[in-house]
This record gives sequence, C-alpha cells and structure tokens, in this order.
Amino acid sequence: MPRVASVREVAKALGLGTDEQRRLLATASADEWKGAAGPGPTERQHYLPYDIPDFTGRTAEETRLADLLGGGTSAVVVTAIDGMAGVGKTTLAVHAAHLMAERFQDGHFCCNLHGFTPGHAPTGPASALEALLRMAGVDGARIPHSLQERSALWRTTLSGRRALVVLDNAADAEQVRPLMPGSASCAVIVTSRRRLLSLEGAVPLSLDVLPEADACALVARIAGRGRVVDAPEAVAEIAGLCGYLPLGIRMTAARLAHRPAWTPEDLVAELRAGSLRSGESGNQHAVSTAFALSYARLSPDLQRLFRLLGLHPGTDLDAYAAAALAGTDEATARQGLQELVDVHLLEEYEPHRYQLHDLLRRHTQEVLRESEPPARQDEAELRLLDHYLFTALNARQVVAPGQRLLAFEIDRPPVDAPDVSARAPALAWYEAEHANLVALITCAAARSRVEHVWRYAHVLQHLFDIRGRTLDWVGTHELALAAVEHLDDRLAHAEILTSLAIACWHAGRHEDAFSQGLEALALCRKIGDAWGEAVILTNFGVAHSALGGTEEAIDLHRQALALYADLDAPWGEALSLTSLGSVYARLGRTAEALDHHRRALDRYRGIGDPWGEALTLTNIGTGHRQLGQFGDAVRHHARALWLARRTGDRRAESEFLNDLGVTYHAAGCHEASRRRHRRALNVASAIDNSPQIARAHQGLAHSLAEDDPGAAHDHGRRALAIEGELTAPETSELISRLATFDQDRDRRQGLL
Repeated sequence: MPRVASVREVAKALGLGTDEQRRLLATASADEWKGAAGPGPTERQHYLPYDIPDFTGRTAEETRLADLLGGGTSAVVVTAIDGMAGVGKTTLAVHAAHLMAERFQDGHFCCNLHGFTPGHAPTGPASALEALLRMAGVDGARIPHSLQERSALWRTTLSGRRALVVLDNAADAEQVRPLMPGSASCAVIVTSRRRLLSLEGAVPLSLDVLPEADACALVARIAGRGRVVDAPEAVAEIAGLCGYLPLGIRMTAARLAHRPAWTPEDLVAELRAGSLRSGESGNQHAVSTAFALSYARLSPDLQRLFRLLGLHPGTDLDAYAAAALAGTDEATARQGLQELVDVHLLEEYEPHRYQLHDLLRRHTQEVLRESEPPARQDEAELRLLDHYLFTALNARQVVAPGQRLLAFEIDRPPVDAPDVSARAPALAWYEAEHANLVALITCAAARSRVEHVWRYAHVLQHLFDIRGRTLDWVGTHELALAAVEHLDDRLAHAEILTSLAIACWHAGRHEDAFSQGLEALALCRKIGDAWGEAVILTNFGVAHSALGGTEEAIDLHRQALALYADLDAPWGEALSLTSLGSVYARLGRTAEALDHHRRALDRYRGIGDPWGEALTLTNIGTGHRQLGQFGDAVRHHARALWLARRTGDRRAESEFLNDLGVTYHAAGCHEASRRRHRRALNVASAIDNSPQIARAHQGLAHSLAEDDPGAAHDHGRRALAIEGELTAPETSELISRLATFDQDRDRRQGLL
C-alpha cells in the first residue's frame, strides 16, 4: 500500500493538476486509513463466569428461563430472579446463560452490581456501564463520563446484536434500569435479594431453598455418590442441617469429599455439634455453621490467607495481591487460592481473578476481628498498599519515561509482582486494576494513610491523563491535596497542586485550574523547585495560547525552557520547545515553528518517549500543512496517531484525528476530512475533551459547508457553544462563518 507522501510525489512527477492531485490524495488516504477507527465487526465476547459442573436441581426454573429467553418478542426479555442470600440465584443465572448461549451469538456479558456485598457500596449504574462497555469492546477511554451518555452508548453498542446480559446482585430497579439494552434481540437476567417489582417488563422468578430430593442429590454429587450411597438418612440430615441452602450444602459436602476417612455420619455429628454451639437460627445459621466448620478444617496458613482476603477494599484480586496480603510469594498464594476455590470458599470468576461471595465476605470480616490483631491487620493492609504502589510505579516509569517522579521509598516491596516492564503489559495491568487502585486511594484516605494517598495520586496521574479518566484524576488528587496538607512536605504539596490544576483544566473547571496553578507556582518558587515551576509555566502557556494570549504564551514557554535547560532536563526542554513552536505556528511563523518542533523531536527520541514524539510529529505535520505540503503533513499526523494509539493516549488520539481532518480539508479532500473529525468527535466526547470536541464540530462545519449547509450550521453552533465557554480565539471566526450560513439560508428562503 503506497503512503500518501509517495502518492503525492508520483502525482507531481506525472504533471497532474491540482484537482487531480487532490483526488489521488483522497483515494490514497482512504486506503491508508481504512478501519483506522478501530477493529472491524465486533468479535463475539464471552464474559460469563464458569458454569459449575455439579449444578443440581432447578429443572422447572431452567425450563421457565429457556421458554422466556427463547421466545421471540418485540421487546428486550428481562427475567428477574430473586431469593435469599445463598439460595443459588447467581448459579442458576449463569447456568441458564450457558445453556442459552448459542441463541445469543453476538455476546454474553455478566456484571456484579454488589447490591448486598458487605463493606462495599452498590455499584453505581455509571460504573456498571463502564464495565459492560469494556466487555463489549469499547475502549475505556472512549466511554463517556455521564450516566445518560453511557446508557445511550450501551444501547447503541448492542443495537441489532443477539446478546445476553446477566446483571448479578442488584440492589433495586433504579440501579438496573439504565443498564437495559434497547434492542429486542437482547435478553437480560437480573438477580437480586429483593423482588424488583418496579422494573418495567421484568418477569419475576422467585427461588426458594432446594427441595429435599434435590438437596440430597447435591450432597451426593459434591461428596461423591460412592461415599454416601449407603447412608441416605445421613445425607438427608446433612441437607436439612444446611437448611437446604445450596451455598451451605456445597461448603459442607466439600469437606466430606476432601476427607476419605470420614463417613456421612461423622459429618452429621460435626454439624450437630456446630448447630448446638451456634446461637443463630434459620438459613443464616445453616451458612454460618457450614462456614465455621469449613473454615475450622483449613490449615492455619490457609485460614490466615482466607481471612486476610477480607481486607482488600476492591471487588476482586489476583494471586499477586493475595501474596501481598499474606506476606508470601505468588506461587504459594495461587496454590492457596485454588484450595479455597476447591472447598467453595472462594470463586474464580474468570481465569486468575478471584472474588468472595457476599456472605463469605461478611464471615471473613468477622473472623478477622476475632482472630487477627489490629496491628497484624494494619501490616497486611500496608503490604497490600505497597504492592499496588510498587507495581504502579514500575508501570508509570515504563509508560512515561523522562517525566519527573518524586523520590520515595516503598517500605514493604512485594516478594513477587506482575511483569509491567513493557508498555503493553503495563497498560493492561492498569486497565485491569483501575477500579482497585481508586478503591485503595479512597480506603487509604479514610484510614489517614496520607503518605500512600499522595504517592498513589502522583504515580497514577499520567495514566489517568492518557486514558481520559479525568473525573478519577480530579477525585483522587482532591483526596491527595487534603492528605499533603497534613504533611511537612512542600514539594509533594506543590506537585499535587500542579497535577490537580491540570486535571481541573481538562475537566473544564478553568477558574479552579488557574487558582491552583498560581498557588502551585508560588509554592514552587518559595521552595526553589525549578522543575515544578517550569511545569506550571508550560501549562499556563498552553492555556494562554488556547485562550488567544499568544504573546503571554511565548513569554511563559521561554521562561519554562530556560528553567529546563538549567536543569539539563531533555523531556522538559522538548515539551517547552514544541509548545513554543505551536504558538509560533498560530502566528504564521512557520519556519520558526518547525525548527522548534524538530529540536523537540530529537530530544524526545533521545530519551525514548513515544508520547512526546507523537505530540511533536503532529505539530510538524501542522507546519507542513501551513506550507501547503499536504502529503508530508498527513504522513506526520498519521505517524503521531499511530503512536498515540500504541501508547494508549486517547486524549492525544482525538487531537491528532482533528489535525488530520484539518489537513485533509486544506488539501480539498472533504470526505476524508469529515471521517477524521467524526472519529475525533467520538473519542473526544468519550473522555469529555471539550477543546477537541469543539475542534471536531468546527472541522465538520467547514467540511460540510458546500455539501450540507444545514448540518454545517448545526456543527458550527455546537462548536461556538463550547468555544464560547472556553473563550477560544477561534470564536470570532466561527461567528463570522455562522453569520454567512445565516445569510445564505435567508437568501434561499427569499428573506434578503
């Protein structure tokens, strides 16, 4: 496939005229960027948890679900399974989903809503939608922030697809309603301890405990039929002492399966003794007894591992996190986790990711209070915090080379940690652990672990930035700012203020951004932090340039460049150089702009920073566009876009797509321009990047002006609404163009 630049040179050599060159350029660009928005048709996604091999009973319920899910209707089929804790709602939902999977060939999704998880707030609909959209193949950085937009994107994503969605452990109908697909080709199974009577269109299915025959059959399947075939009375009593509750039966029968010397009568005797010791009654008593007996038979090391799992503030974990809690190596922890899975005390809901059943989490926290002294609980929590911080620090150094990280010691480095020594696994680890990382920061703040709070926020700042998680960036840094105010560490205080100011700028909180930036600047100058001062000056320069203050921006960037040069900081020099070049480009001083960008590019490449390289390449592309060298411009923008996608920087991706759109428009390739601006709009909207949203609308207004003036007018109005809020310098140009649109429309209507 020839590159655009090559096609341009061929066109020149052939002596083609301007129009012919543009048509050839458009064809080449379309081929070069076919599919650039992402992968092709979505591959089938299968996110159902494991289906247990010993599923027993529930024949009538299975048949009912099959009838509901298999019947053709004109609306989404929603089945709401309700019942007490431990009765097997999730097990039935997952089992039925596996049985029906072939009817829903476009995807199977499952999301735990934590409606009744001890120590865990119910998952908000917005967070649940983020998880579901990721499962459906939507890149995390493309997911909008608002609940309404996420819900709309979810419905759009599943439109026309035959998909099955399991929403487990719902708190109420309000939590579930925004998660409903909009296509009649989809089906939803909801589980909850409450009857969701107000969930529109949901068909209720209430579960009771197992019938005695099914309960006895479950005991036999788990314990082994050969072990119990001669003891039907003992089996019946085991089932009865477990309250016919599947969770209790599984834990109890698993103990018999793992003890060859025991008879069913031995297990009955132990259950009776446990019942006498317990003051509880009913089903809670059955689960408590089963848990107590199963827990008591674990080895001391396994007991300790199990109860320490209750200290994890997130919803799931891997063997590395378990090893940190227990203070052991990953292999030992993984073996222990598998043993807990074998005795039904832990769920491996997907390969190498583990979670506790809600009832077991509560029991775990009870035995923690009883068996683990507070000092040892604190030590385990600190090991867990240091494990994630250690890994996050390593990932940050890989993803953002050359940027400053404040020095600090990790007191309890883990024995084993995930391999994040390359960019791809580093970003994958961050994506998998993002929710846990935010939970850890929140937990550390609640427990006044102020050093961990600011260190986490500082290390994760760049990852929050490039993945477009602006709200988490702001929220964690507000916690960090409160934390550093309790410390005598003015450098950390200045660093958090600086990062929070940048986050507020991206979040559209411009007054807060300037206020915190000025405070950070004063503090940096007071303590002699030249790097921090340069970072603030650079970002003020970028802000002033965006708002039209080019002379002020030049002065600020020059000050920052001098500071970075004195520090011998090539990353900072490169940032100041390319930022200064962008201001020169705005002023039409293209030769100076390109000189600065090329000097910046040398520095970024020297330290191996693809993030900075991408930023500079697109700026060089802008310079070539201003010189009318469209092929060279496209080549530089395209390389920048490729690097942005490789580094996972969605904020940059939206900017570079807009740059391509502007260049194609300047080259007369209006359709190619529209495609890039539309992609930019999708990415920028997903991460609430207001400046790039405005640029995309403005670009669409320009490229549609001749072919569809009405649509162009609409995009122009949208851009003006955003740029008016930003007081951007392009506002006057937009107002002039909109006035032209209005005059043309009035002329067509005979009003002029």
